[in-house]
Amino acid sequence: MASHPLSEQLIKQPDAQAREQLLITHADQLDDDLALALKQTADTYLRTNLQHAMAIATILFEVAAHSGKATHRALAFRARGNVYAIGLGNYEKALADYAAAVAIYQAQNDVVNAAHSQIGRLWALTSLSRYDEAEALAADAAQTLAQAKLWQPLALLTMNRAVNLGHKGDDIGALALFDKARDLLNQLGDGGKPNLPWIEQNRSIVLRNLGRLHESVEAAEQAWQGMKAAGDHIEAARAQQSMAIAYLLLGRYTEALDLMEEARSTFLADNRQRDAILLDLFLCDALLALRRFQDVLNITRKVRPFFAQRGMAREIGKALLDEAVAHIGLGQLHQARKSLIEARSQFEETENRTLVATADLELAALLLHLDELEESAARVRQAEYIFGQHNLQAQQAQAWLLQARIALRQQRWQQAERQAQRALSIAQQETIISLAFRARHLLGQAKTQRDQRWQAMAHYDQAIQHLERLHGYLMTEFQADFLEDKAVVYEDAILLAQSLQAPKKILELAERAKSRSLLAMLSNKIDLSLHARRPQDETIIRELTRLRQERNRILLRQETGEAARSGHDPRQAQHQIWKLEQQITQQWHHLLLHNADYARDASMWQVRTESPQPWLDDETLLVEYFMARGQLIAILVSKHKIETIPLTITPSQLTQTLTLLSLNNRTLLRAPTQRRRQLAENARNLLAHLYQHLLQPLQPQLAQYPRLLIVPHGKLHYLPFHALHDGQRYLIETREISYLPASSLIRFNQQPSTTQARTLSFGYSAQGLLPQTIEEAKQVAHIMGGQAFLEEDATLTQLKQQGAQAQVLHFATHGEFRADNPLFSGIWLADGWLTTLDIFNLHLDASLVTLSACHSGQHRIGGGDELLGLTRAFLYAGAHSLLLSFWQIPDAIAETLVTEFYRHLAAGQRKASALRKAQLTLLEQSQTDFHSHPFIWAPYFLTGSPNHL
Repeated sequence: MASHPLSEQLIKQPDAQAREQLLITHADQLDDDLALALKQTADTYLRTNLQHAMAIATILFEVAAHSGKATHRALAFRARGNVYAIGLGNYEKALADYAAAVAIYQAQNDVVNAAHSQIGRLWALTSLSRYDEAEALAADAAQTLAQAKLWQPLALLTMNRAVNLGHKGDDIGALALFDKARDLLNQLGDGGKPNLPWIEQNRSIVLRNLGRLHESVEAAEQAWQGMKAAGDHIEAARAQQSMAIAYLLLGRYTEALDLMEEARSTFLADNRQRDAILLDLFLCDALLALRRFQDVLNITRKVRPFFAQRGMAREIGKALLDEAVAHIGLGQLHQARKSLIEARSQFEETENRTLVATADLELAALLLHLDELEESAARVRQAEYIFGQHNLQAQQAQAWLLQARIALRQQRWQQAERQAQRALSIAQQETIISLAFRARHLLGQAKTQRDQRWQAMAHYDQAIQHLERLHGYLMTEFQADFLEDKAVVYEDAILLAQSLQAPKKILELAERAKSRSLLAMLSNKIDLSLHARRPQDETIIRELTRLRQERNRILLRQETGEAARSGHDPRQAQHQIWKLEQQITQQWHHLLLHNADYARDASMWQVRTESPQPWLDDETLLVEYFMARGQLIAILVSKHKIETIPLTITPSQLTQTLTLLSLNNRTLLRAPTQRRRQLAENARNLLAHLYQHLLQPLQPQLAQYPRLLIVPHGKLHYLPFHALHDGQRYLIETREISYLPASSLIRFNQQPSTTQARTLSFGYSAQGLLPQTIEEAKQVAHIMGGQAFLEEDATLTQLKQQGAQAQVLHFATHGEFRADNPLFSGIWLADGWLTTLDIFNLHLDASLVTLSACHSGQHRIGGGDELLGLTRAFLYAGAHSLLLSFWQIPDAIAETLVTEFYRHLAAGQRKASALRKAQLTLLEQSQTDFHSHPFIWAPYFLTGSPNHL
């Protein structure tokens, strides 16, 4: 880089008047060397400090004004144009500056520098999708530079020509030009090395487009290493971004998200708004894969105005395309169709046929969803043809898969197999796991329809292996949403196994489909706690602490009535809380992403399912339910046998009955006395209907087992099985009942290692709203010989300090389930809410945790039958069993039932037996229809170990 003694003085002087004096004093030094030194310094800061680069360009204009040289002014225009184009993304302003520089050189008949100025101009035109104009300009400039033997600027111009071709959709042509640019730089020896990382960075993009993903990662890695060694952290961040997108297509989601987060931090630290917003656009691809559709819509609505202001039609189209896919995911099909048509229009404006084909492919998928098969097939054929013309094999494979889906719908099984097999060959060639998963699933479906059942099962097994590898790549909190539309492969495999009369296979598949995130957390001891594992995490931890404290402060002000007394608008406070919760969730996810090493460890991808049989005694039958494509199957597991029984109840019948039962329960408390008898009878009829469908077909097997361990599935998680009625008696009257989210969890719910028989009982009346809770907490502590923390002593602090040594933890307080964000479900203590996030940070070894709070047993059922809420959090934190409630009952009755439970527990009963006896006591003592109603005695249930303390 050229240097000049006056350049450093000018750059270090922030005051314009002082610089003016320097220029006057040193008028004899305002030569070409000074102008060139300033231009090169400005270009250097393009990659590290945009503000500084713009300031130096301004200084160069000042030098030109004093020197009076038009060439100095041309250099100033080029320096500022580079800041606008490369740094700020303001391409129209950049073009104006480049054009001014070219005009100056042309006026002086300096064709070489005029050609040199076209390098940046070419990039700006490409970014505005003016591809043909850019190529015409580049061809003339290349000829001039080649004649002048200026190989380095020619190499850079060639690289930008390649980028232009890539944006236009000609990735093969782009790759050839990148290779040519690389050869030119290599011929320059050491002089060409600094620019080689730029070539590799851009090569990685077209290699990715061509489906050569591993080569793309390798090129991006080389670019990153080179940029990092040169101290060019902005370009290094762009290389990370490119690597992240390739990782995303390879299914390595956590690594992709982590790299994107690092790149964004780098861009924002240098005020690179354009780069950060472009990265958000790429982030949408990751979020779509994770089914975080609302996040995608939030991003696209934010970025589209930015691109529109800058005339970036290609990026507007990409945002609209992502928006459409998100709408489809949310079932908003009309909005999706509108967005796809708009996206296609934007891509047509850029004359990029491959992007038009991409929009057509998504439109074809939507049309298939709408049963418009003919138009769907026509669209996908046209898209596949264009992808083939441009040698875009991965995109072709996507088209083949869609054609296979159409053929399946039309019952053309052989054609479906043929297209799916073509896609599978591409997936195997490039190790694209997500593509392989979909191809194998389609092949399994086609083979099933052709009654080639064992071949079908082989394909399903392969598809499930691919899916579980993808699932294992994910940071644990993203896994449930990811599985939501993919778990159907387990259902197809289970139905096939049922036809093959393979009960062990059915149990294995059902378990592989259920609660995988919780099982992974327990099996691999995944750390979800809030602490810094490396120095870079300290900032996140500080921010999380601040946000959580602020949320707690606002909540306490609301709940103590201080906010109301101060005249604060509760709606505004609620909005503040919502915003804080979004920020907390985002920061926590960032922390987990940075430290999700388990998602990179191949040894942890394997899903280990273990039979529950070794953990069952001779008196216990495990009954696991699984709903597969509308067919409910009961899997019966005893110590010595596994069998399956298909059940006749349909999903709609189940939903309707559960809805009526819930309505009956909600009506009871406010119903007049004369109507309670009718409600009780109606409830028994509904429960008898469910018994007839869910348990009556199993009666011969149930007869010999006094203990049942129920593993529900889907909406059955909301059903108190112990309240099912056979027409004469409730199930609890003849059986001891306990529950598990998945049978594979049974091995984690055995006796705790602690030898301390210590009970901690927390009672908090929630500002006097629940006065009975204090007496309940006292009674539990008295019965169990434990310690009670009441009112202001019932704090998070006490729990964190003493909870790890407790055998029994009892909470008598108000609880809240948050379906919108289960992370903030919780129970109210004196110094704030004990939320799901707090529980993930506890270290327990408790035989029993009781949440005697309303709705403590509620949860949102995520993909893969994952129970998102307090249950999962406490099992993760170390609880071996939980006593929870489906719904809220009057405090006095809750206290009676709970204290009766603890009396039996203290007398040495098993936990499940103690709960059964407490419920039977309440049921037998009932003298009115109100108290005999299951709503009163049935809300509590035990999940986890049913054994002794």
